[in-house]
Amino acid sequence: MSKVLKYAALLPALALGAASVAHADLADIRKRGELRVVMSGEYPPFSQPGPDGSLTGFDVDVAREIGRRLGVRVNVIKAEFPSIIAGLQAGQFDMAVASQSKTPERERAVDFLSRPYYYDGFQLFVPANSTATNLNSLRGAPVAVAQGTVFEKFLRDRKYPNVATYSGEQEIFLALAAGRAGGMITTRTVGNVAIKNGQKIKAAGPVLQQDNPYITLGKNQPQLKTAVERALNAMRVDGTLRNISVKYLGADVTTPGR
Repeated sequence: MSKVLKYAALLPALALGAASVAHADLADIRKRGELRVVMSGEYPPFSQPGPDGSLTGFDVDVAREIGRRLGVRVNVIKAEFPSIIAGLQAGQFDMAVASQSKTPERERAVDFLSRPYYYDGFQLFVPANSTATNLNSLRGAPVAVAQGTVFEKFLRDRKYPNVATYSGEQEIFLALAAGRAGGMITTRTVGNVAIKNGQKIKAAGPVLQQDNPYITLGKNQPQLKTAVERALNAMRVDGTLRNISVKYLGADVTTPGR
């Protein structure tokens, strides 16, 4: 089951980091019998709509396997990426498996697991017929990024003059194809899988920055956090996490340096 939810914008949500909200811990979730897991649903191949409309992808399978090991069903919830932290803070979701990078602002708002669940990097991609080899050679052309992401922050911190924001990578691919953007920044994995699936884009230059995403939870859920850590570590040890990575990404990105 999946549904779309909208919440307050990300920055106001981060300001609520110190607010006191009652979150469901492991005992509450087991009593309910359901783990509510949020993701954007617009980040292929990590989360995207499948043929039947439900979400599919690496993040979806990771969430479902964690729930199976906790002994509860998983309700996968689709929400706009900038609203995910607000929803965690408000107790609307129990956990986010949403390819979230760790930043100081996010750490003040939500809890991160102790280790990333995969390892990746920022990459500039441009249309296949482009001559651009880096950001400078785009000469101020629009660079498309998903709104509220570390990719947007990367460009704004560097004062790139023309940042075009979209709801997710699927919209960005359409913008590139229509000539509304000269390039996009996403992860190396997302771009490379898109190329294999027929997107007319190519990598431009080296990896811009390492990006190692985490699973996040609302504050003050110590039992749930410990249980999720144990489940994810077991998935690493028995090869389940690697197998999910190979299934959706064509490679194992769950080990540092691979």
